[in-house]
Amino acid sequence: MDSSGKFSYSLRKYPALRVLSVVFIICIILGSIYLIGFRNKPVPEITSVVPPVGSPGDLVIINGSNFGAVRDMSYVEIAGSKLTASSYISWTDNCIKFVLPANVQDGLLVVGTKELRSKPALFANEVDIPVPVPAVQQVTKPLITMLSSDKVSTGELLVIYGNNFGDSKNQSKVLFTMDCNNKISEADYKNMVMLTENMIPASEDDFDYVSWSNTEITVRVPDGAYSGVVIVDTGREQSDPKEITINTDAGRKEYLNKKIYLVQYTADIADVVTDDVSTITLRCPIPFNCPAQPNIEITEVVPEPILLNYQNNLIHQITKSRNNTPKSVFKQTFVLPVFEVRTNVNPVKIGNYKNTEKNLLSGALKSDALVPSSDKAVKELCDKIIGKEKNAWNKAKRIYEYLCDNCMIEAKVRNGDSNPLDLIKKGSGDAYDFAVIYTALLRAAEIPAYTDGGVLVNQDLQSQAHWWCEFYIDRVGWVPADPALGAGLEYKRWTDSDVVDERAYYFGNMDSHHILFSRGWSQLKPFSADSKIVQQPRSFALQSIWEEANKDTAKYSSYWSVPVVKGVY
Repeated sequence: MDSSGKFSYSLRKYPALRVLSVVFIICIILGSIYLIGFRNKPVPEITSVVPPVGSPGDLVIINGSNFGAVRDMSYVEIAGSKLTASSYISWTDNCIKFVLPANVQDGLLVVGTKELRSKPALFANEVDIPVPVPAVQQVTKPLITMLSSDKVSTGELLVIYGNNFGDSKNQSKVLFTMDCNNKISEADYKNMVMLTENMIPASEDDFDYVSWSNTEITVRVPDGAYSGVVIVDTGREQSDPKEITINTDAGRKEYLNKKIYLVQYTADIADVVTDDVSTITLRCPIPFNCPAQPNIEITEVVPEPILLNYQNNLIHQITKSRNNTPKSVFKQTFVLPVFEVRTNVNPVKIGNYKNTEKNLLSGALKSDALVPSSDKAVKELCDKIIGKEKNAWNKAKRIYEYLCDNCMIEAKVRNGDSNPLDLIKKGSGDAYDFAVIYTALLRAAEIPAYTDGGVLVNQDLQSQAHWWCEFYIDRVGWVPADPALGAGLEYKRWTDSDVVDERAYYFGNMDSHHILFSRGWSQLKPFSADSKIVQQPRSFALQSIWEEANKDTAKYSSYWSVPVVKGVY
């Protein structure tokens, strides 16, 4: 019997051999199919990296082909390290956009899909590029040798002289003493521990930083600063404290009765209909950091955002390639302290504004998409109310009292397309109308002012979208006012409040039940020029973009909850 006959006989005699033979043949067929398919799969190809040299925080664009319509399991790898999900801004088949992380290194850049990798391109971290340095070893601890003045007022310029501040500001900051619950002002004895226990930085939002060099810093005394010390913090080391006195003859603000809130809200995206691949970007507001609301903590974000804090927003992005996919839910949770603010002002000591050229004040004096301060009806009413009054505090108070006396507050929030100017024309409006028109009248009276957006929390921890104002008084700082509550807006007051005359209280003072998300109008730019933009008018934050969908998104539905309080401490 020849060999083929023996093999045939063995197959007939041993069933197990027959099974093994069949499995072997199937494996050969499947392996061949896989190899053919693998060879035919398009390999990612990088044509350019822009820029080829960058620093942490820079936007980088990779152009090429075969990256895949969605990121899914794909990735960008630099110097052997894959970028985290929060670094990506957008991903298409021929373009990837991402933000360089803080720990990026020089090395080869590769685009990888689930199974294939591109040929590498070279990328360099600008921070790591060698530059000539002095041979002498430098002391890194910043040193303050002298201040331009030992006594200054809020908003005034202070020059700090010394060494080792760094050639540019970067992440460095100047810290000032803050007096919480009058612990310092009421103390019989003050020590350095007390003066440095609560510190606030000069604010970039308020354009407090004027110039920065290794030996000299020019900064404005920030809103909320109190007599104590000033410290230069480079992020690596802090200087020794330097004593300073904050002049309060024009007035001062007290920060009292702190409450700590656990706040959460969600945004839902559903019913997506797409012509190809739909990309929807959400801009979820973060509570605003200020002296009355310092040290915001982002405790939980689900799912992980692509950008953690971009223009005071958490940036989420979803990609859908099929219609009517399951609902996507985005949850944000924050822990934040909120102080009550009480302002004591001496109107006689208030003069004309010295710093109207300052970016902060000039921006708070102009008409914008939210505040119609240049409207004819606003200007005429402003002139009627203030008459010949020149004092900024007195003008602000006259306008506040006029609105409380002559306009009726509506408890129900009006439709998003309602015009705030109806408050002037019809004599009634909601809290949004009161805040916007009060801001407009203040600006028309040449008083810098902002409309604030956030939520109002009642005794039962129920929250509602709410709006109020801040106006700037020279040498005092930002002063709060809530004309809607002053006009009698009803909500369940807290039993721990000692406020008797609410109308008088809400001019110049603010309780710790207002949670701030937006200070003034935030005009945002879309990530793509052909995006479809969605706004949320009369919502808890004041910004021009909440949702952004690419051109292939035919339609979808969305729902934003009002931030809810999960706990108070």
